[in-house]
Amino acid sequence: MSHNITMKNGKAEMAYVGETPWHGLGQELQRGASIETWCQAAGMDWKVQRSKVRYFADKNGAQQLEWPDKHVLFRSDTQAPLGVVSDHYKVVQPKEVLEFFRDLTTQNKFSLETAGTLKGGAIYWGLAKIHEDAEVGPGDQMKGYVLLSTSADGSRPSNAKDTTVRVVCNNTLSAADAEKGKSEVRVSHRSVFDVDAVKSDLGIARDSFERFMVSARQLAKRKMSPQDMAEFTLRMLGGFVAGTPGLRTPNDTMYAGSNFEKFQEVLASKHAQGIATLYAGSGRGASLPTAKGTAWGAVNAVTEYVDYYYPARSDDNRLLSAWFGQGMRLKDKALALGLEYANA
Repeated sequence: MSHNITMKNGKAEMAYVGETPWHGLGQELQRGASIETWCQAAGMDWKVQRSKVRYFADKNGAQQLEWPDKHVLFRSDTQAPLGVVSDHYKVVQPKEVLEFFRDLTTQNKFSLETAGTLKGGAIYWGLAKIHEDAEVGPGDQMKGYVLLSTSADGSRPSNAKDTTVRVVCNNTLSAADAEKGKSEVRVSHRSVFDVDAVKSDLGIARDSFERFMVSARQLAKRKMSPQDMAEFTLRMLGGFVAGTPGLRTPNDTMYAGSNFEKFQEVLASKHAQGIATLYAGSGRGASLPTAKGTAWGAVNAVTEYVDYYYPARSDDNRLLSAWFGQGMRLKDKALALGLEYANA
């Protein structure tokens, strides 16, 4: 299977509105469909159940033992196993992910865009759009979203995250802002998932998106010299920090001192070259005034590379990384570094 979308009886556990997803799977819904309709269409109308782990200690299967502090989580509809977790693991049910958005959609502040399950139901999510758009500058439009995801295999916490999409290239960015810097709330499965508390901590409202737009416009105003961009790349991909010998020298010359070979290795890497090519003009939207030669362009070069070109076994694996894994962390780091330059 080339994708991670869960299939059940030949039907993908995913629903969407608008454009057909990249894999061509899922059930199309009309905007404004009820939570109950979303739950059924996205294949999220089953429950996570649990049982103590039992095993046979002999070859003949006569001696059955129990592992009391470990539970297996499984689907109520197919009884397929999802993962082995501790007995303290607090389950968030698939329907609870969609219920998170009920009052937001009812109040017409948000509308669900996609929802579904991955890896046989071990991961499930809902993505809702804010009912407003904004521009970083002429022709550079942004849309705001909230993504809620969780797992039933112990692989990740419940995560509520403000995110944005840059329309010209469909890049996805965390909606962090320069002032507060907080764009997500993580809840360990050792704690009960309190919907109201998460919404309060995340600050779900239009002003979250508005604060991000302030940061995006700051990034678009910050011009990046070739050395700025090289330093940005070295810090992002090479793990260097401000003040590393050679990153900045009195005569503004790059590659000074004992770090010369390390700098060259990072800048010659596949990742750095891919990002540099997108930043230099081949990236979608890279020629817009808001992006050309700016910190906003640098951040979006990283974002486009992660979303579309980062090495992965499949498009779905790349999506998993971009939304939940290493790709997400790389994009967040790029945004944080970009804001550091913008506010310097």
